Amino acid sequence: MTGVNQLGYLIFGVSDLAAWRGLASSVLGMELVPGDTRSTTYLRMDEHSHRIELRNNGADDLEVIGWEVSDAATLHAVAQRLEDAGVRVKRGKRDDADQRRVVELIEFADPAGIRTEVYYGPPLNQRPFHPPRASTGFKTGTMGLGHLVVYQPDLDASTRFYTELLGFRVSDVAGPLGHPMGVFLHCNPRHHSIALFGGGGRKRINHFMLESNSLDDVGSARDIARQVGTPIVIDLGRHMNDHMVSFYVANPSQFAIEYGWGGRMIDDSCWQVGCNAAAAKRLNDEEEDEQAQHRGSTAPPALLDVAPAVTPGDTLRRRRPWRVARHHS
Repeated sequence: MTGVNQLGYLIFGVSDLAAWRGLASSVLGMELVPGDTRSTTYLRMDEHSHRIELRNNGADDLEVIGWEVSDAATLHAVAQRLEDAGVRVKRGKRDDADQRRVVELIEFADPAGIRTEVYYGPPLNQRPFHPPRASTGFKTGTMGLGHLVVYQPDLDASTRFYTELLGFRVSDVAGPLGHPMGVFLHCNPRHHSIALFGGGGRKRINHFMLESNSLDDVGSARDIARQVGTPIVIDLGRHMNDHMVSFYVANPSQFAIEYGWGGRMIDDSCWQVGCNAAAAKRLNDEEEDEQAQHRGSTAPPALLDVAPAVTPGDTLRRRRPWRVARHHS
């Protein structure tokens, strides 16, 4: 089946654009690019003109997910498949395509009502990416900007939507046997570009992930977060399913950002779907105590509603958290 091949861009509505700009630049190492209006800012991390758009509209949530396809024929095939399944599809406005720096796009809502766009013609910029601090950059290219985790009221229906209509493949599932709480989906060798978790939260999104080219960059970002007082809501550890070494920070819109390195790659010719049954509970009392200290002392109270007792992030950690050496400049 022809379908999407990477997570191309994300659009967030925010209420504190200045704080987001500071986090993106100092902690995440993303390049700030002026938006098309005074109320928008673009975040750049590779050869694309931008991967993330911040809209200063007070929403404090995910507003748009952008998925890339290879060409016009694939875009039209995806649109037809959606329409045949009864999904209302609109051709994107020229102004929207220009703002995203893409050739053509379509738009529709996923089963949770999240505005979703599929496009072709990636928004490349001939000017090299200039990180605002020392960094080896991000692992993007044909694997996209990273991944995101969203809430879906009907997990089964949403899984069918993403696999049967958009062309995703299941990487693995999380939760008790026979009662999955989450499904991880891939559209390229990255272990997952999106994960769907059943139920709902105060936000549409639980977190999004950026993957660095270097473990040292993860350590540096963690150090900077601690130095500038950015709340670390899940400290450094390694996931059981995608093997990512990462930590999670809070953002001004009160959901999480995962910053990691070393994610697992999938070869569809031999991949076997797994089930992480242990994801229904915490795996490690030591990690729980450590996380509770960070949450209790620094995290905004509202963030706890976004990171409940069982979260997509901390329930898949290995038993022993990783540690990296502190870096000093």
